[in-house]
Amino acid sequence: MQSSARKGRARVAGASGQALVPALIFLLVGCIGLFVAFNSFQMTSAKIKLQNTADAAAYSAAVLQARDYNFSAYTNRAAIANQVTAAQIVALKSWIDELDATYSLSDLDNMVNALADHPAQWTIPKQIGKADIAPVRATLDALLPTVASKIGVLNRALSDAQANYHAAVFAAVPDTAEAVAQLNQPDTHVTAGYFTSARNAAQLAAWNSYTATITPAGTVGQDDFADVVTNPATLDRFVKNRDSLRSVAPNFQQLNDSANMICGQGSSFTIYVTHDGGTQLRNDKKGWQSIDASTAHLRISCIGPIEAEAGYGGSANGNVTSYMTHPPFAAWQDWEGYGGYFNFGYTGSSTPGWQVPDAMAEQFRAGPGPSLDPVNGGLLPYQEVNGQQLSAKAPRITIEVTRGSDTLVKTVGLQGGGRMQLDSGAAGGAMRALSSANAYFARPDETPFGSSILGGLVHADQWARADHETEYPSLFSPYWQAALAPVDASERAAAQANQIPVDLQAQR
Repeated sequence: MQSSARKGRARVAGASGQALVPALIFLLVGCIGLFVAFNSFQMTSAKIKLQNTADAAAYSAAVLQARDYNFSAYTNRAAIANQVTAAQIVALKSWIDELDATYSLSDLDNMVNALADHPAQWTIPKQIGKADIAPVRATLDALLPTVASKIGVLNRALSDAQANYHAAVFAAVPDTAEAVAQLNQPDTHVTAGYFTSARNAAQLAAWNSYTATITPAGTVGQDDFADVVTNPATLDRFVKNRDSLRSVAPNFQQLNDSANMICGQGSSFTIYVTHDGGTQLRNDKKGWQSIDASTAHLRISCIGPIEAEAGYGGSANGNVTSYMTHPPFAAWQDWEGYGGYFNFGYTGSSTPGWQVPDAMAEQFRAGPGPSLDPVNGGLLPYQEVNGQQLSAKAPRITIEVTRGSDTLVKTVGLQGGGRMQLDSGAAGGAMRALSSANAYFARPDETPFGSSILGGLVHADQWARADHETEYPSLFSPYWQAALAPVDASERAAAQANQIPVDLQAQR
């Protein structure tokens, strides 16, 4: 019994340790698998981070693009407001000059003195009116030229700021993309020379030609800026049409007298004065012009109705040396302003230059006088989308970022050696990633009549279109935003061809 027990224990002892070999093999295989998986994970993580970095750089470039367009939109709006102010200044100068003229001595006064029985009824209120407006005239004469000049300087600054900001954006995109890439991943860089390379030439040209600097002054024909600034909703009534009845109580610019001396007993001599005037943007867009004129309507019982010039005035900004097409003869085109305006607010004729009041024609022949702003008057250069763009998307901006293969795996001690050496397989010793983004235009209808998924806007009722219609891209509305965009297949192919060495391409 004892011998049998010992033999059994010997057999058990001899079988011990047989599982160690497969366990060690399994452990070895597991370690190799873990090693490969760990390093593969680092490669995958590096690739994801590189793509995220490229997306961040491309999106930042698109943000610059959107800010450029929004900056142009805000400055265009400011310039429009300033142009309206310039038109109002020109209108006010013309109006006060004409008002002063109607209260000054004229041939009309000689007629009243000769024909009216009591001319003092006309001359005394006129002298009072002349005294009343004298300080106003003096103040405006001193103030308006200075304001007009300052408004012109401000418009010039806005025009220059647009052009400079637009140029600066093109110069800033490469550096901005590089800075964003570095902040996201210090080992990553925007591919050197990418923005100036032939690969990016077509895209850069599309972006560069998407907008243009428009110079309206000196041109005849349609212009976006001129359309907005002359829109009836943009200009107030004082600028567009200043017609009025100048005869008001108590007896200013009116007369209700007898004419017994020349017509006999029971005769009458009456006068009332009407005023016409308006301000127009010249058809060549070189400046604003105003004319104001008053007509005296006389009625003498034994003579009949007579019309006489009571006074006139005019004003302008910009270059006024050639305000007529064929001086000294005024053509009908000279009475026509931009945007359908003509005859400087006079509504008694439906044809430019036809049957206008004599006083208005006298002022036009005399010219507008010295320009309030000869240097910066008229419409100045501005930025606008080039042509009619129906798509809401601006040209894409593609960014290529590069990261060296030697920086992909951070655990250098686990890279292995010999047959176990881990190779990233990156062509040219670097990993690269592409990303595209662009600015896009969207003006949401945030009013109670519409719904938007873009979020609520502050004072939305002041920004949304009144007609709730779709608005196409322009540089007059600051609704440009940025978004990532799909990378074009041709750009991916060009990137791959540029990365793979020429000898390898030949082998393939």
